[in-house]
Amino acid sequence: MPIAAQVEIDASPEEVRNVFLDFKNWPAIKSDMIKSITRLPSHPDGPVQVNEKLAVNFGGITSNVTVLANTPTEFRWRGDIFYILSGDHTFRFEASTLHPGKTLFVSTEIPLRLLALLAKPVGMQK
Repeated sequence: MPIAAQVEIDASPEEVRNVFLDFKNWPAIKSDMIKSITRLPSHPDGPVQVNEKLAVNFGGITSNVTVLANTPTEFRWRGDIFYILSGDHTFRFEASTLHPGKTLFVSTEIPLRLLALLAKPVGMQK
């Protein structure tokens, strides 16, 4: 079962997505979970491509993730930490239906492997 959080942001979906994909400035973005995202040197400049690898720092633990989608409305990766804590993480950039011109930013994690089993006892999944 997915774990999700959402927030409405006072900017267009395109603006929110552009800030999100500006990985060099991630340390300046408030994030309790993700401290930095780095494109690996073997990948070219330009738009992030499907199957590209990224290094994601989760506050001291780095996971190399694989990009599964990069569209105007969705950015998704699959990653794991020590091959045990694994999951698909989706970030959606949706136009707000309540406040025109704003964005509903939705972050969803679908736990896989051991993470899926651990999520149940601690109440991460309903």
